[in-house]
Amino acid sequence: MEYKPTGRPRGRPKKVVSEVATQATQAGQSMDLPANNRPVATNLEKLNLIREAKRRQRLEEYKGNFEQFATEQVKILTKDSTKGFVPFKFNSAQRIINDRIEEQLKKTGKVRAIVLKARQMGISTYTTARVFWKSYFNAYNKSVVMAHDSATSDALFNMSRNIIDYMSEDFKPELKKSNAKEIHFEHNDSGYRLYTAGSPEAGRGTTPTIAHLSEVAFWTHDEKILAGLFQGISQADGTEVILESTANGVGNTFHQLWLGAMAGENEYIPIFVPWFLMEEYRKTAPEGFKPTEEEEKLMRLYSLDHGQLYWRRLKIAESSPSKFKQEYPCTAEEAFIVSGSSVFDLEILNKYVPKPILSIREFDFQTRMFEQRDEQGSLEIYRQFTHEEPFVIGADTSLGIGRDYSAAVVMTANRQIAAVYRNNRIDPSKFGDLLFYLGRYFNNALLAVESNSMGIATLNRLVQMEYQNLYYQTKMANVSKEEGTRVGWRTTSASKPAIIGFLKNAVEAYDIEIPSRIILHEMSTYITDDNGGMAAAPGYCDDTVIATAIALEVVRTHGTKLTTNRFTFKQKVGGYQTDNTPWL
Repeated sequence: MEYKPTGRPRGRPKKVVSEVATQATQAGQSMDLPANNRPVATNLEKLNLIREAKRRQRLEEYKGNFEQFATEQVKILTKDSTKGFVPFKFNSAQRIINDRIEEQLKKTGKVRAIVLKARQMGISTYTTARVFWKSYFNAYNKSVVMAHDSATSDALFNMSRNIIDYMSEDFKPELKKSNAKEIHFEHNDSGYRLYTAGSPEAGRGTTPTIAHLSEVAFWTHDEKILAGLFQGISQADGTEVILESTANGVGNTFHQLWLGAMAGENEYIPIFVPWFLMEEYRKTAPEGFKPTEEEEKLMRLYSLDHGQLYWRRLKIAESSPSKFKQEYPCTAEEAFIVSGSSVFDLEILNKYVPKPILSIREFDFQTRMFEQRDEQGSLEIYRQFTHEEPFVIGADTSLGIGRDYSAAVVMTANRQIAAVYRNNRIDPSKFGDLLFYLGRYFNNALLAVESNSMGIATLNRLVQMEYQNLYYQTKMANVSKEEGTRVGWRTTSASKPAIIGFLKNAVEAYDIEIPSRIILHEMSTYITDDNGGMAAAPGYCDDTVIATAIALEVVRTHGTKLTTNRFTFKQKVGGYQTDNTPWL
């Protein structure tokens, strides 16, 4: 059941209009009613009827068009407060978000959106106005507005009050309840309540139909509060949940929800708007302005002009490059960077440019071939090679249940990454089968598999299949060049920092070619923890980082001993013919 706003200024008495006249007005008929015992409308009544008809028509338009309602009925204070309250016209960021939300609403009947934003884009303003619009036009609507601190919560709530104060008199709602924490409409029994995310129990027990959750990444008790809220939110059509925040590092609930949305693992659509789409984020560059090498790269990547680059340069001067990237990111990945704890120098990583993928393939266990794929495939090949070129392969094995990835990095003796395999659904033993044929594919590559945990099953399968170019770990720090008796690479508390250190030095000296976007991304989120350990940031993976480090260590210690001619006696005398191993 829905109720339309009365549109009467508070305290104004109702006017009685004849039902016949109202029907005539809605039908667009003449107001001059016949005199056969029916009342004849006076000019004032006619005027009121026309006005009411237009008001109802406008309400119908507003109900189906948030942008029109916002432009004509919502007044806001801009950054330039000297202009006073001005009509709310969407900026580019707000329009992008509105289009995505309306598209989801049309498709699914409800809204579930998570917005990663730069600072001062007006996203909170957009969401606050939208919550008001939904409550204004839908009966019995219960909305929740929650921000990370009381100052922000109060600002959002005052914004709602300003909407009411500056609406046209014909559309102002009467309020059933109005206090510092709650607004309740008289005409449809809808309203919303303000909360501050200061307590783990904030919002618990509520059953909202609309929720605007602001700066979620900065909530102290984010996990507990969201768990309580999500339990109470209905899945019915018309419900809306919008989480919006600037980034605040990795591992928090906002970050986890964002990753889930990006992977399609939850019902939220991820919406990101880069800073350079904001028209006001520019400043006239001085005469003789010359972009730096990094700025020229940004110009090429994002079509930035000198005005945008100069504004960016001034903002960085106020804080730091890493702080700017967090608060004014170009990409979603950049927003979550934690520069202080990153193992690899982020500025240097940013100079590595991913290369086009030459070929995408997927291994077929029946044909034992790497089949060509047009788009999705676990093996990405970046360069052509000859039959005489030697390779090493570093491999890291996972459990294969959809979490961490089994990864293999193919590297030349010149430290050029030729291919990357990555799959989080492959069984450890099956990974051994795949590595057997991957090694053969790349000229009987020297194959180094991490021998920890799940890697044991992978190595056992490779030994069973008689792969003849398996790596046997040497003594650490190259004390001896002789190979030992332990097959595979064993990662320990001593060996891990060493190989990561070698990889870090190679990256920072540009002594390695990394064409893979996946590896560069995992390196950017590879961090040190409070205890000095190194691992992927919460919610990220490091499988290709470990595989790359192993491959580099093997090249470093065995690069001069690589060969492409490793076969068993059985293969040489004829067994190879029945092996049916596919080649290029």
